[in-house]
Amino acid sequence: MEFLINLFFYLEYIFWFVLVFTIIVFVHEFGHYYVAVLNGVKVERFSIGFGPPLIKYTDKKDTTWQLCTFPLGGYVKFEGEMYPDKSKTNKNSKLFMHKTAFQKASVVLAGPLANFILGILLFIFIFVIFGKNYTAPIVGKVIQESPAEYSGLIKNDRILALNKKNIFSFEEIYSYLDSELYEQINFTIIRGKNVKEINIKPEKKLIKTFINSSREINYIGIEPLLTPIINKVVKKSPAHEGGMKTKDKIVQINNIKVNDISQVVSIIKKNPNNILNFLVLRDKKTVELNIYPNLVINKKGEKKGVIGITFLKERKKIDFFTALIDSIKNFFLICYKTLIAFGEIIFGKRDHCEVGGPILIAKVSNDIGSQDIVSFASLIALISINLGLINLFPLPLLDGGHF
Repeated sequence: MEFLINLFFYLEYIFWFVLVFTIIVFVHEFGHYYVAVLNGVKVERFSIGFGPPLIKYTDKKDTTWQLCTFPLGGYVKFEGEMYPDKSKTNKNSKLFMHKTAFQKASVVLAGPLANFILGILLFIFIFVIFGKNYTAPIVGKVIQESPAEYSGLIKNDRILALNKKNIFSFEEIYSYLDSELYEQINFTIIRGKNVKEINIKPEKKLIKTFINSSREINYIGIEPLLTPIINKVVKKSPAHEGGMKTKDKIVQINNIKVNDISQVVSIIKKNPNNILNFLVLRDKKTVELNIYPNLVINKKGEKKGVIGITFLKERKKIDFFTALIDSIKNFFLICYKTLIAFGEIIFGKRDHCEVGGPILIAKVSNDIGSQDIVSFASLIALISINLGLINLFPLPLLDGGHF
């Protein structure tokens, strides 16, 4: 039985990896193919994967489309070689080598460009249909003995600016803190009806990333105010058995009013094997639920209660034009951070483990792909842009090398 469970686990990894990688590789190779055809280049083969073909089809232009056994990449094969000795070839106008420098360059760069376009289009799709992640810049919790607590920041403070840069969401706060290491940050906040200036000296903290590499961050010690609305209830979990449903808003636990996710999590953690009385808002009506948290012991031996729920992230839908602008900004931000990360890895300022290959893509694809369509689409957009950018590096075998 354990063997079957492990087999299913690895097959799930492989499935998500193949799906993500196939989509991105197909778009990349189709970019090369489409621009090659526009320029009158004869394409012999369009292949997804390597090895023996599983499926083959030859179209009216005599191009063979195939899906191969090992889906670890793909290629477009032009008639003849790309760079043969001209003296040994006839003047066939359909050969890649006989095209102008501009035509050759456009075919070579079309793959990365297609990846960039895919990433931008996916971001537009997410922003217009599902909205952008939005968390109001309100302090929901101040961690004890943190720089924020020592500097006087308190719960419900609304952050207006960081170092005079206007802030409109908690996502912008995260982005600002992640941009560089600061010796001091000036917080402009509104408390009640008063605007205040608070200077905070961030603690330099070494953390483990989700891919198990290490990096240094600005640690302030604040968490946002997040409304406890249920996104998912795990089947056969205490929450499911207790009658909790998606979109329920938790307003009270054991007669204690709650308005933030951290409060809810804290109460549940402290009450393993104790019945908790939940009051939730469902379709504008209050519903009372009794839930019995399970006892879980983590790797450190700490005991905590869990009930099997995830919380909904607030999102704001935006119009197409704004989505287009924000998607292009996202594209440049991803490119900038990727190049900075590579530079830091080369000069030893960042863990080399952050450079991932197929195994890392498989892990992340499995972790994110099974969550929801927004997470999955975001992952494809991110990897697609990264793949396009890396392919422009002037190295042999990469498009940048061919260019």
